[in-house]
Formats: sequence, structure tokens, C-alpha cells
Amino acid sequence: MTFDKTLLKPCPVLLPSAEEFQNPIEYLSREDILQLGNEFGLVKVVPPKGWKPPFSIAPSFTFHTRIQKLSDLGITTRSRKIFIDGLNRFCNMTGRRNVHSWFFTHNQKIHYYDLYLAVCRLYPGRNDLMGISPEELTKLNLVFDLPASETILKSEFTDKIKAYAQYLSHNGNNFDFPESDPEDDTESCLVCRKNHSPTQMLLCDHCNNPYHLKCLSPPLTEVPEGTWYCEKCLIGTGAYGFEENPELKFNIWGFVEHCKQFESEFFSRYSKDGSPLSLDEIEQLFWNLVESENSELKVRYGADIHNLRPGEISGFPTMEIPKSPYDSNADGSQYIHHPWNLTRLPFAKGSLLNFINSTISGMTIPWIYVGSLLSTFCWHVEDHYTLSANYCHFGNVKKWYGIPSSYADEFEKIMKASAPDLFQRQPDLLHQLVTLMSPSELSAKGIPCVYADQGPNEFVVTYPRVYHAGFNSGLNFNEAVNFTMDAWIDFGERSIRDYAEIKKENVFDHFMLVQNILENYLQPNSAFEDNHKNFIGKCIRSYEQFLHRQKSLVHDLESDRLETVLKVPESKSGLMTPGPATRMSTMKKNKANTEDEDDDLCDICRTYVSFQYCDVNNKLHRFGKWYHKKSRKTDSSSIAVSNLLTPTESPYLKKGQEDGMTYSATAVAQSGSAERLQSLQDNNQDLKEEESEEEFGAKVPFSDQMNELISQAKRKASEEAEEPRSKRRQSSRLQQKSRSPELEAKPEINEEIEDSASPQKKSQYSSLLRQLNQFDHIKLCLKCTQKMCGDHGERLPKGSHLIVEKPFGEMEAILAGAKRKFLGY
Repeated sequence: MTFDKTLLKPCPVLLPSAEEFQNPIEYLSREDILQLGNEFGLVKVVPPKGWKPPFSIAPSFTFHTRIQKLSDLGITTRSRKIFIDGLNRFCNMTGRRNVHSWFFTHNQKIHYYDLYLAVCRLYPGRNDLMGISPEELTKLNLVFDLPASETILKSEFTDKIKAYAQYLSHNGNNFDFPESDPEDDTESCLVCRKNHSPTQMLLCDHCNNPYHLKCLSPPLTEVPEGTWYCEKCLIGTGAYGFEENPELKFNIWGFVEHCKQFESEFFSRYSKDGSPLSLDEIEQLFWNLVESENSELKVRYGADIHNLRPGEISGFPTMEIPKSPYDSNADGSQYIHHPWNLTRLPFAKGSLLNFINSTISGMTIPWIYVGSLLSTFCWHVEDHYTLSANYCHFGNVKKWYGIPSSYADEFEKIMKASAPDLFQRQPDLLHQLVTLMSPSELSAKGIPCVYADQGPNEFVVTYPRVYHAGFNSGLNFNEAVNFTMDAWIDFGERSIRDYAEIKKENVFDHFMLVQNILENYLQPNSAFEDNHKNFIGKCIRSYEQFLHRQKSLVHDLESDRLETVLKVPESKSGLMTPGPATRMSTMKKNKANTEDEDDDLCDICRTYVSFQYCDVNNKLHRFGKWYHKKSRKTDSSSIAVSNLLTPTESPYLKKGQEDGMTYSATAVAQSGSAERLQSLQDNNQDLKEEESEEEFGAKVPFSDQMNELISQAKRKASEEAEEPRSKRRQSSRLQQKSRSPELEAKPEINEEIEDSASPQKKSQYSSLLRQLNQFDHIKLCLKCTQKMCGDHGERLPKGSHLIVEKPFGEMEAILAGAKRKFLGY
């Protein structure tokens, strides 16, 4: 839809007095100001007259930029592109014609992705419209404002989408594909991670990743001659990121010249006479470009800059650079310790971040943002739903949009409904800062949106759990930091629950923070006076509920299998992950080299383990193989190329077509094939096919099991040598020849499989579990221990430990003391 600014409301503009400006947390927490924050989500703060810190960043400051292609950022346009790319790869692989993104009927464009979504919503689980009733057809036509009896949607879906929709339905909601690892051998199969049998290796024609024929789902006997794509490239992961070139550095003056050149070219194209456009005109153009399908416009944004060299952390005066390098007459000394100096705000009086005893890059240490015309920051909330303050040092207007926290849930529902398949692939999409939807479109759907025009020497403050986005109307230099106040505490606890669901890494330990607050409350010189009574009551309730949950989980898990170990943490100030934290931090590839960075995080849900946790003995490197599995008989025979979804170039498919044969995409995709991805050549893995007793106190010697397995492999190879083999065809995707004999699987086996997952995933577990199995020890919070290892830890390997860093007695003493003081005993 066309952007309509009239649907938006301006945010409140606050003009604090000089006295009010001296205590930012107290001012922003004041009941009337807090009410504005709750109602509008964001506010603009204009400092008192005369307050203008000189720009003081070191002249040595340099930065690299992100390259943002605006048409990729709209959630609808990107979702359509991902869908049509996957559909056309499927068409290439199955010998069909490629499909355009949309078709035209009744004076409107209808995108195939939109039609696919409409069918999924109206007829869940149905991928065939041939038997649709007139009443059902009417419902579908109404979605696109077509006549009730119109059949074009039915025919277009059947002709262009049906086969691909059936293929996607086979996958269900599982988007966990094998990932390549830069540290692995690039010639190794992505499923089994082995590089044997290179003549039986197949390369994807899009990502170029290698797969053994036997490791595919379903396994193949021969290499197809035509185009072949892996499951990941056919279905898609939905992953998206900005292009960056860290080697290309700008200084401020170099970036100014870049912006001048870009603006000149842009205005000559989009302005009638080449003159600069107004802010409203730029805003209209920005959203048109975001929602455009064909725009190739790219812009540069120096975002999330966190240089740590002295003088390059902030544009405010600091102890390292008390005077401005650009104005010798400017005196910056009065601003060095001012609480609105963003290097000081996170630890200003009243900010709860004082109780994390550490610094966090991007949260308590400012990040710098150097904007250019149309560069953008996408919809997101701050880490742990904290407040943020953004200050503009100089430059053009930064346009902000905000959504009050009371509408955050509705906003998330609308975003997910607009691209449900994208959120299935990327559950943490809204934390990735790569997705936009027009605020006027959101307003039209019932979400109130506000805007702010931030100029030089102005602050924009976002309140807890406020989704915000925006763009730059030209060159500007901003910096931002996070802070908290009493009113944030409930939002902070909510963030921990929300993060666990999507496995988003925590930045600091919320319950350690709450404990530190209560311990400070018990001190004679506590920072919390009587006017913090309501806040302290919330902290007491939160800590008491957390303590109860931990005690209950420990009680359930205590058994002979799990030894309890009291461990006093060394210098446990660690309420955050030491080192430079990022807003989109992910699990580290090499745990040994980053032990200090994520040592206190659960390896599954990425929340802090907080006082009591489980150390899983994983020396056999088989963690999670039992997870949600049951024994079931499956047909594991390999499938012939002639029965696969193959391209027309394949002679097997051509022969089938000549003979009048048809191959159902669904039948092939769902054919029972549970080929063991760990073959007899991978002897160690096969030792535990039935949960080997070695892990749980075995009596069978390891060497005996190995010898027996080798004997079985020899017998199997001998038997199969007598059977006729299919002729192998060469392909450009084949690796170098191998002399290793290939072993065929038996027709039927008993195998451990994972419910409702493809054979590839059944044998491979998930990429997360595979990654964890590199390590001898795995750290789990108590909740994940139950989820992964049973309510009573019955699947925990022997040698695992329940680690207690804070005994319950000590926690109960803190709680009891806080309650006594709170009640006035």
C-alpha cells in the first residue's frame, strides 16, 4: 500500500529544565513522563538551552559500512523472492518451466506467494484444489477480490504451485538443515561429515555443497545427469544479512564525500530539477523503494560501530579526549561526567545496570551510527527489552517510528502472519534487524505507530519492549546506549522467557541482577529508599518464584545418576558474557577458545544457567541421539533415479514420460527411506545403535564390539559382491574416483528415528546437537536438562554432575532478609 503519513502520530517532545536534566533516570521515571512512554513508546528529549557537548571523537576514527539493498528489507517483498527462488529451483529440477513472481488478472497483479499463503490459511494441510467445492472457491476468490465463480486461482495454483507445495508439506516445520563448517574438509559430505567414496558424491547446483548419494533423503543409487539441488536450497532457510566489507574503511571526511556524490546522483534521478527533496518526499520515496520488487538501489550505513581504541568509543567528551579536536575554543570538561553523556547514562543514578558490575559493548558501552541518505535500521526491540537513548551529534534528520509496548504482541502477530513460513525458518527474525513493514500499513491494521524527527543535539528515548525502526534523511552521526529503571524489571524477566523459546543468547544474567538488587537492599546504605517499595516487592516475588522453580527442578533431577557438586565460582561478577557482546550473538564454533565468553550460558536455550545447572558428561560424543526417538521399522532401500523428482534432462524421467508413467511428488518425497547415514565404515558411531551400554555402564568390551562390527561389515561386503550392481554414471558434479566398495543397505532394519522428520534429519539429529557433540562437556540449565534428558534425568550419561554455585540455603537467607526488611520486622 502507498505510504500514508496521516495515519501516524508524532511522539511527545520533552523540554526538561536544567535541574530536571541533571537526573535523567528520575526524570524519565516520573509518573507523568512514564505514562507518555507507555502510551507512545518513544519520546524526544531536547536538552536545556546552552547544553551542547562539543563533538570530540578522535580524528583517527574510521569505520566500515553495511551495504543495504532496500528492496530486500520489506518482509513481503523478501518473502515473495525467497518463495519464487525455491519454486524455480524446483521447476529446474523437475523439468518444468520457470515461473514469474506474479500473474495478471482482473486488472491486478497476484503474486504466487500470496496465493500459496492464502491456500495454506484457508485449507490447512491441503495441497490440491482440484476437488474444491464452489463455496471454498468463493472464499479463496474473496481474498483477492475476484468474482465468486472465477477459476483462475485454482488453475494457476494447480499448474504452477501444487507440486512444490506438496514437496514443502513433506518437510513439515523442520528447517534444520546440515550446515557447512569452514573448519571442516570442504570435500566432506554435509550429512555424515565423511569424505570417503568420492565417486558417490553429489554437489548441489546452487550452494555447491557435497552429499553422498546414500546420505540423501531419499538415498539415490545413481547421479542424476540434470540439475540437482539439495533440500536446503529447494526449501530455503530464510537467512538474510547485510553485505559488509570490513577492509574498506572510511574516515568521517571520506564518508562525507561519498554521501555528497550519492545524494547528487539520487536527487538528479528522483527530483524534477535535481534539487534536494523535502523530508516528506524522502520518506515517501524510502517506503516506495522498500516495497519495490525491482529496485536495485543500495545504500551504505556505518552501523553498530564499536571501536575500543581511546577516543574512538564516543563522540562525547571523555577523559581521553576532554577537548574537541575540531574546535579549540570549545570546553568539553563539564560534559565528561554529565549523566546524559552516553558513556555515563547506563550507570547513572537509578539505572539498574549498576548492579551487573560489568560493561557490555552496545549496551553499557555506546555504539556509533554514521548514516547516509536512506540508510535504515529495521524493526527491533532492545536487548533484554531495556530502554535506549540515542543522541545526534550532527547531520540530517533521523526518522524514527515506534510502537507502544502494549501493542508489541499484536505487532509480532501481524509480522508473523505476513510471512509465516519465513518465521518458521527464522524464529528470531525480529531480533536480526533485517525486516521492515511500513508503519502506515501497520497503522491500517490497528497498530498505533508514532514518529519522531530527530535533529542535531536531540535525544530519542525508547521505553521497554518498544519496537522501533527508521531511516536517515542524509549524512548524520549518532550514538546509542541502553539503560534501565525500576519500571523495566518485569519486562526484563519477560525477555528471558521469550529468548529461551527462540534460543536467543542472553547478554547478562537477569536473576543474578535481581539477587544483587536484594543484597544491596539489605545494606545500611542501600540505593533503594522507601519510594522504591513497589519495585522491591516485585524483585522479592521474582526471586522467590525463581528459587522455587530451581528447587523443584533439582528435586526432580536428583538421582544416583547425577552427582551433586558444590562449586564456588571464581570472581563471579559475571552477570554478562565477558568480551564484546553483540546484539545478534550466536553460539561459538570453537568452545575451547571462547570458554570465558559463554561459560555461563546454557548450550541449548542460551539463557544464563543461574546458580544451579547440569554438567553433562559427553566424552562419548553422543549427546541427544536419544532425543524424542522411538524404534520403528523402516524401508531403507535406496531409490532409483527414475523414481526421484528429476530434471527432464534425465533419460530416466524421459523414459517414464514416454511410457505414460507419472511420478507423484508426494509419494516420492514421503517414501520410506531411513538409510543409516553413519555407515559401517563409521564404526565408532554404530557401536551405539541400540543405546550401547558403554555409555550407561556397559559390560561388553569396546574392542569386542569393534571386532564384531568389522566382521559383519566383511560378511556384508562379501555377500553384496556376488550381486549385480547398477552401472554408475559420471557427472560434472562427481568428485575424484574412489576405489572403496559401496555397501548396500538391507531392505529392512530396526533403526532409531525421529518423529515427523526426514531420514536425513533422523540420522543427523539437529545441527545444534551435532555441534555440541564436538565437546566433552555440555552445560545445560535445569529446564533444558529435563527436556533433553528426561524429567528425572534418566537419559543423562553417567559421570554427569549437578553443579551448585549458590546453595539454596544462601538464596533463602537473602530472600528471608529482604522479606523481613520489606515488611518492617
